[in-house]
Amino acid sequence: MMRTAITILSMLCFSAIPGSAWAQAASGDSAAQAGKQLPALIQASELPSMKQYLTSLHQRLDKGNDAVLSTELANAVKVANQINARKGTYPLMNAPLTYYTVPAISPVKRLPSVFPQDGRLCGGVQIVAAKDEFEPASFVIFAFDNIEKAELKASALSGSAGTITADNIDLKVVKCWYQAGTAWYSYFADSTGREMVPELLLNDENLIKVDTQTRDNYLRVDYPQGAQYVWISNPASVNIPFNTETAPVADNKTIQPFQLTAGEFKQFWITVKVPKNARPGIYTGSITIACGGTKAAAVPLAVRVLPFQLPRPMTNYDLSREYYTMLYNSPHYRNILQANGGNTAHADRKMRALYQNMRDHNILNPLFPDYRPEFKDSFIRELRIMKSAGISTDPLFGGIPGFPSYNWLFSPDVKDKPMAEQPMPQDFIQKVDEAYKIVTKELGHHRVYCFGWDEPSMGILVTQRKPWKYIADKDMQICSTGNDRHLLYAGYNEDFCNTAGTPTRERADKWHAMGNRIMSYANPHTGPENPDFMRRVHGLHLYKANHDGIGNYILSCTGWNDFLGSYNFRGFNMTYPTRDGVIDTLEWEGIREAVDDVRYATKLKQLAQKAIATGKTEAVYAGRRALQWLELLDEKSADLNAARMEMINYILKLDAIK
Repeated sequence: MMRTAITILSMLCFSAIPGSAWAQAASGDSAAQAGKQLPALIQASELPSMKQYLTSLHQRLDKGNDAVLSTELANAVKVANQINARKGTYPLMNAPLTYYTVPAISPVKRLPSVFPQDGRLCGGVQIVAAKDEFEPASFVIFAFDNIEKAELKASALSGSAGTITADNIDLKVVKCWYQAGTAWYSYFADSTGREMVPELLLNDENLIKVDTQTRDNYLRVDYPQGAQYVWISNPASVNIPFNTETAPVADNKTIQPFQLTAGEFKQFWITVKVPKNARPGIYTGSITIACGGTKAAAVPLAVRVLPFQLPRPMTNYDLSREYYTMLYNSPHYRNILQANGGNTAHADRKMRALYQNMRDHNILNPLFPDYRPEFKDSFIRELRIMKSAGISTDPLFGGIPGFPSYNWLFSPDVKDKPMAEQPMPQDFIQKVDEAYKIVTKELGHHRVYCFGWDEPSMGILVTQRKPWKYIADKDMQICSTGNDRHLLYAGYNEDFCNTAGTPTRERADKWHAMGNRIMSYANPHTGPENPDFMRRVHGLHLYKANHDGIGNYILSCTGWNDFLGSYNFRGFNMTYPTRDGVIDTLEWEGIREAVDDVRYATKLKQLAQKAIATGKTEAVYAGRRALQWLELLDEKSADLNAARMEMINYILKLDAIK
């Protein structure tokens, strides 16, 4: 309490100093301190490019100072000190740059001016992954000179176990751009600010241009008559229609040459897809950094392939129950078809790419749009695409309507009437019956979670009882967004509750007591770009709270413009649309790792139970130790990268038990 009071008092005192004066004073002091070290660093440096860069900084310092130079000086001094400390062992003596390997899934907002405190200078990239798993890694480059054309190229990975070809290694530039004022931290809107954040994973960094003076973003659209950059930072009050289904927006299929700016850090993303048939072992290779066609550095890349495949995620409290990975998602086939003027070939291609991307990011149970008779063909077509893309359709989330019209729910014949006296809406029955026939024919089952009215009042919840009974009589189930109040009004006929707010075991136990299930959304909604945070709240946090999966809102809904959110929210975008697919983001990669954490925990628990079942004392102890560690893990604060490694350690030990 005292420390908080002192902090607030300090802030009040500092606020009395004019902002610009305070910034100038602070930057001046910082620059002066860093500048004092420059002569000695220049003298000690063995790198021609770094010596020249430091000399140019010293000359700029003599001419004057500003906040930008202050930050650059501080970073340059840190880099130079670390390089000079490795005299005789530093590997890039003649390169115009250096690099740091950094954790990929991290809470650090890696901007061009942010020194990688958690990085390893000229370190090797090391990845540990199971068979058929996608696993990320990252590094940042710091240039000593402006470089107009730099390139990356990954080699194949080889070892005693065989070879992993280079096409299993995906390289991306992490693009920084402007988002709403709460970017990185919240999904709530802030119309008063624009913050630069790292977010987009691009092959061609020039797909987006950023104006740092106006804090605006521009998207390249490759029209037949020539490329144009379209302003995508207009506020909601400025309506500029932009059709992402017809505008020729596309990233390149492979990483393109990029620019490096002296004194800035640029982040790069590596995703290794371990082949399903890869033999366990260590595979090594490198990522070459070339400048102007000349090799400048080779980043060592080592991948350890584990001797197992990950299972589908199962719940913490019951290994026989699947941990469902459901997202509300947009767009859908009928929306794409309407937006593109009826081009079915394009809609097929786009929808398949969307579902494949979800599958690759562990979203196995995306919400399917409810059946509407006027879109019957689109409904059937999307079901088939969904299935062929490897998305789980058993059970199917959505598809068959779970509530009648709003007018019916509030009609005098229904509202406040006992269920026995309420009429049944015939149009609802017709839609349910038609959708039921289509789904059972296409999927071979009727295991469907039909979604009720979104966030219903208790009045609407009660008036849905009779329609829900009709669905239950057809041996289907109901899922509804809600909270614990639903237990007082509809808990017995609500099979899956998607709850907002903080997930806890106590809340889950109430729903599980009836055999019902519970998911989570809005904790938070999608929006924060921080991949570590999104990994934590969608993975082990939910899992350890004994929830049955993810039910968050939403994958993508406002195109490219983060400033067009609705109500008091930012745009909910975890991916961004191109004409035939999507652009991935840091947040989206965090979701994939969240589910992989649950899959590793599932593997650990499966092997622990198997060891305990042997009845052999040492095996029983080993299984219990693993379960004890997982139970005691503080998933809210633990380093999740370290936790993953510890899970792997337990898995390998348990797997060796015969």
